[in-house]
Amino acid sequence: MELSIKTGKTAREAAARGSEAELVFYGGPILTMTEPAEVEAVAVAGGRILAAGSRASVQRLCTPATRLVDLAGRTMLPGFIDAHSHFIDTSIRTAWVDVRSVPLGPVRNMEDIVDLLARRAQETNPGEWIVGWGYDDTNIAEMRHPDRRDLDRASSRHPIVLQHISGWVTASNSLALARAGIDEHVQNTETMVFQRDQKGALSGVIEASRCPVLSQVPPLSDEAVVRSMAQGSAMYLARGCTTAQEGWIADPAWITQAERAFAQGLLKVRLVLYPLAQDISLEDYVKVFPTASSGTALDCDARLVLGAAKLSADGSIQAYTGYLSSPYHKCPPGKPGYRGYPSNDPDFLAARIADLHRMGLQTAVHCNGDAAIDMALDAIEAAQAACKREARHIIIHSQMARQDQVERMARLGVIPSFFAAHIYYWGDRHYHIFMGPERARRMSPAGDALRCGIPFTLHNDTYVTPIDPLLLVWAAVNRVSSQGLDLGRAEQGIPVMEALKAVTINAAYQGFEEDHKGSIAPGKMADLVILDRDPRAVAPMRIKDIQVTATLVAGRVEYGGLE
Repeated sequence: MELSIKTGKTAREAAARGSEAELVFYGGPILTMTEPAEVEAVAVAGGRILAAGSRASVQRLCTPATRLVDLAGRTMLPGFIDAHSHFIDTSIRTAWVDVRSVPLGPVRNMEDIVDLLARRAQETNPGEWIVGWGYDDTNIAEMRHPDRRDLDRASSRHPIVLQHISGWVTASNSLALARAGIDEHVQNTETMVFQRDQKGALSGVIEASRCPVLSQVPPLSDEAVVRSMAQGSAMYLARGCTTAQEGWIADPAWITQAERAFAQGLLKVRLVLYPLAQDISLEDYVKVFPTASSGTALDCDARLVLGAAKLSADGSIQAYTGYLSSPYHKCPPGKPGYRGYPSNDPDFLAARIADLHRMGLQTAVHCNGDAAIDMALDAIEAAQAACKREARHIIIHSQMARQDQVERMARLGVIPSFFAAHIYYWGDRHYHIFMGPERARRMSPAGDALRCGIPFTLHNDTYVTPIDPLLLVWAAVNRVSSQGLDLGRAEQGIPVMEALKAVTINAAYQGFEEDHKGSIAPGKMADLVILDRDPRAVAPMRIKDIQVTATLVAGRVEYGGLE
């Protein structure tokens, strides 16, 4: 897609526009994520950092019009940068039925799911779709997926489809299957599995990255998608995020909808876009998506930014679709030695990464299992051998990365983005069900990455888990599950400041934006977060309890207040 890039002022030009501070912050720890690590005061002008240093040096930039903000002991950091999530998808889901399990949602058993859907059916015209999201078969009393019979009980007059918390499995009722043209004669493919019950009948559960039933749901109107982004913005800003990410754009209309949301003042965080580079020919990809390099601003204010091209190598560990080199700890019934499977043909993945790399594009490859990581790293190494350049290719999730794989990432200049929230939300089940004790204790191995000198990042993968960078920091430091299980703190736990860098400056580096954001330094964007306590000073187990009191984007307060 030919792209007309609207270039704004560079950081240096912005800093040189004037020497009069509009805002000055002082009176609490200001953590810069660069050198010096802490300063006494920060001055802001024109949406940029004008100065950061001693209070005396910054005071010289004040005028009678300067607003002085006493932090009163609160702590300022650069705004948190979302290294991987699904911002637009999360925003859209605010209209869906939430069937997540406790503690994320209200569900404890199958009847809770059926009741929630039946209530929505009472409010919905017969024949119209009901869509739910977030069910977790390993966190309800029955320990199984909803099947078509369960969902038929909720309603047989409405097509119903539910998406698993992982996003890699769906469950549908009979009418929804019929709407999608799926009957008992359907066959599995390499990347799509239609589960069947003990009698061989379709259960309504489908394993696929792009569900053929979900694709039948009428899309929201353009205006509804645009309006939903206001709710998404509120979620992210409340947790201190100044940059969000949409990490799976299959529909190019999402880009224009995001532009409209910005123009209408509904989208208040910066947004990085990851176009989906699979399920589409390379010829069509370059026609419908921008092909500028990662970090390229698509508007004059750098609110909308192009990121990596997205690919996948496997599915989800907790959905048994993650691809492992050794069998799952407890294999699914009737599948001894089960290791999962790749979500893309290895030859396709290698060819597509080679093509994108040769075009000068960064790729981000979804990999949970270590066999999937091997696939991606083999492809990246071959692409780099054919065309040497700095690419900063990303392994999204990197959950079961082995030590040799982390070392290989270091050699290849690959960035692992760890799904650290998994340690808290699914750690117990990884330990007891999916991975077993040894592998669970090294999931999301940030300690290995730190020892290898890799600028790794941490992410929530929202909608899968709620956006919460401070929980990521807490999880990476403490490595404790929601039930209090130690998951390798001594081996893979990291210092607080390294975890904070993973959601600020390292996340900026991942997207080729380190010259513009991620630290508090002159010329950089005044994207800032103020916390009620210093993450370095509280007990490590209290980090997740720290509150965001204000979030600023380009020096403007978009959440909370300064006093």
